[in-house]
Order: sequence, then C-alpha cells, then structure tokens
Amino acid sequence: MKTIKPVIIILLLIFSISTFSQDYNFISKDLHLMSDKEMIDNQVQITADTPMFDEKGNNIESSQINDLMSSGNFFPLIYGNNSYKAKAVIFRKSTEEEKKQFLQALQMQDPNANFTPGQKAKDFIAYDINGNKIELSKLKGKIVVLNFWFPQCKPCVKEMPELNKLTKKYTKNVVFISVTFEKKQVVKSFLSTRDFNYTQITDNESILSDYHVSAFPTHIIIDKNGEIIMNKVGDFVKELDEKIGLLLNQ
Repeated sequence: MKTIKPVIIILLLIFSISTFSQDYNFISKDLHLMSDKEMIDNQVQITADTPMFDEKGNNIESSQINDLMSSGNFFPLIYGNNSYKAKAVIFRKSTEEEKKQFLQALQMQDPNANFTPGQKAKDFIAYDINGNKIELSKLKGKIVVLNFWFPQCKPCVKEMPELNKLTKKYTKNVVFISVTFEKKQVVKSFLSTRDFNYTQITDNESILSDYHVSAFPTHIIIDKNGEIIMNKVGDFVKELDEKIGLLLNQ
C-alpha cells in the first residue's frame, strides 16, 4: 500500500500545533481526533486510500494535498480508530497563528532553505557510545559524514544496510558519525539486534540544534577543509556515495 509523504505528514510528526475540537457529522463516531503524541508514539501513516475531506465533507484527492498545504491555509485533522490507524483526514482552514507556525516549521523541515554549499561546519565535542571523545576540529583533513536518526524512524532504519556498505567501501580518510537525541541504553538495545556501523553519538540534542536538524534521516557531508558540501533529508545514499568518491579524488 502506497504511503503518502507530502510535507504535511512529515511536519505533523515533528512539530506540535494546537488544534481545536469540532464535530463533523460525516466522520464515524467510532473514530477520534488523534493528538500529536498519538501520531508519534504509534508512527501513524497516511496511505493513498485514506479518505480525505474538506470541512463540508467533500472528497479530496491525495494528489491535491501538497497544493492545499503549501500555502499554510489549511490544517489537517487526522482521525483514527482504537488501534491508532488513520481512517480519515479533514482539511480545515488554518488560524493565522497556525499558518505562521506551520510555515516556520516547513522552512525548518528543509535543511537547504538557508544552506549554501561551502558553509563552515560548527565544531562540536562529544563522546560516542563507548566513551571515546570526538572533536570535529581534530578531524580536519578527513571527510566527515554525519547521519541524524533515531530508532523509531522507519526510513532511518531502512537505509542502514546501504549506509553500512559505504563504511566498508570507504575505509580511509572518511569518518562516519551518527547522532541521535535518543538515550544510550535505548540505542544499545537497538544495536543488539541490528548493525549500524557508524560511530554512535547518543543523548545529544545540541549537535542537532547547531546543525538545524528537525527531520530524519538527515545526511551531512563535511569536506577535508571543514566545509559542509551536502545537507539533505531523506534517502540519499547514492548521492552520498557519489560525493564521497568525488571528494576523495580531489
């Protein structure tokens, strides 16, 4: 079943915007308006066959979602059943405050909105999951590949086998580092059943903040001079591979 991945669905999972309750007689009484916490905790997804309506109950095609949401004029209310499965979406008019917050979140979602290749990477000092000190400034002269993720992020987990291939392919002058806000013990438990061959930094929200990361997975490449030359959200393993190869040949 095809999952819809427009900006609205991503933003709902990373940015909490208040909603107000209203009865819609065309929505089954067995369904309830799901909160942002329910959405995140249950990894709720919207599929192409999820019924979508305007406030009057008129059907909306999934192909119209991006057009509806790009202006910030409409806000989605997601109704689910007792198993926390999305069963209906209503697009209502946004309040001015919601529109303002939504557009701000949309800008945050795009790491390239204010990104120009060649920006200096902000230095950081952190400790990996084994207690080893990592200082970015000490890695100058090497290519540094950063991956921002968390264990409940399905796209993050899905790409790990391909990322592991990169760590085996590039064993010299490339450092692969993953960063997550998640607790060390949670990550250790996750890694006990899966391989993720990046150096793991856990419990760290400051690096996410410094690099303006608000969506996952985010991939950043820092060249030998400490400049950021790639900053993208999503599945870009092939591009990672190509850019690393080019940088090593320079």
